[in-house]
Amino acid sequence: MGTRIIAPLVALAALSSGCGGEPLCLGNEVLFRGACVDPVRRYEPAAELDADNVVAYGEPLQDLDLPPPPKSGFRIVAPPRTLAPGEEVSFCLSWPIPEITHKVVHGGRLYTTPGLHHSNMVAKPLDAELGPNPYPGCHPGAGDPFSNLGAGIPDVLFANSTQVVGEESIQFPEGMGYVLDTTREISTSIHFLNTKTEPQRIELAYDFFTMPAGELAQEVAPFVVQVADFSIPPHTTETVSATCTVFGGHVVSLMPHTHDLAQGFTVDFVTEDGAARRVYEDGAYDLASDIRSYDPPLDLDGASAIRHACLFDNTRDIEVHYGLGLNEMCILFGYIYPPVKQFAGVVAQDGAACSSLQLGLFR
Repeated sequence: MGTRIIAPLVALAALSSGCGGEPLCLGNEVLFRGACVDPVRRYEPAAELDADNVVAYGEPLQDLDLPPPPKSGFRIVAPPRTLAPGEEVSFCLSWPIPEITHKVVHGGRLYTTPGLHHSNMVAKPLDAELGPNPYPGCHPGAGDPFSNLGAGIPDVLFANSTQVVGEESIQFPEGMGYVLDTTREISTSIHFLNTKTEPQRIELAYDFFTMPAGELAQEVAPFVVQVADFSIPPHTTETVSATCTVFGGHVVSLMPHTHDLAQGFTVDFVTEDGAARRVYEDGAYDLASDIRSYDPPLDLDGASAIRHACLFDNTRDIEVHYGLGLNEMCILFGYIYPPVKQFAGVVAQDGAACSSLQLGLFR
């Protein structure tokens, strides 16, 4: 009887351990310092480090079942809002950054019910004339990442996949993160869209996980490329693309932003002689996360440009342009290191040349 019990236990132990007796991690967990952990919680201390670290507005959440807030980091919660069937709204929300011990953010997690189309969470300097935002409201222009740019390049805390439902995470490779300036405040131009045929209550929260500065080996910074205007005739399939100059560095994450007419999204690194290396490929629009993190990072050495392309199938009876509602977008977002390589590219009109600016030189 003893042999019958021991043999399966030995086999189970062999399956659960790798070489050298290290555990084989399952699901989304990663091996970190001898244990399998959720990657956004790599640097979580055993005891709570930041206690008063939740900033929440509006009614209490009813539908989201949130885990405890980060032990090192902070949580922000949006006021719940109910939309009528088919209703679409865009508005600005803001939060102060709570007092936290560590300033290096190595991961973030979004929690949302259905109805969040997109929200780009940024930290920006306080307006010198108007002062802090009237939380959770905003001063005029506060939701625009590029307003008040002269006061400093904004920190992008989180950008979500289109209409994602449930949870979505961004986690940088071990030893990487962005340094949050806690003298700033958080704001976002948020876009809710109820695609249902009944009223929908939308709830939204974010966790940001921090680590000690001594753990930071590489600081990352956000980059973005977009096609600012394009036109797709009714019942036509077309590809919209941008090829924008890059300035070297290493890419640690990529995320497309399109709407429901998208049938495909690709990203290529392009050399001076036109040779292309495909680094990202995604299919038709869905409600799943499109964020991809790279460990090891993607090396831009030898690449002179990034090209992203959006394949759209306009099944509508109207011409589709860049914009909200029944229109579309073709945007690439990601993080890169070192920060001096940070850039932003824009194509003013589909088919035109890209204007690419190395923002990192102004940090």
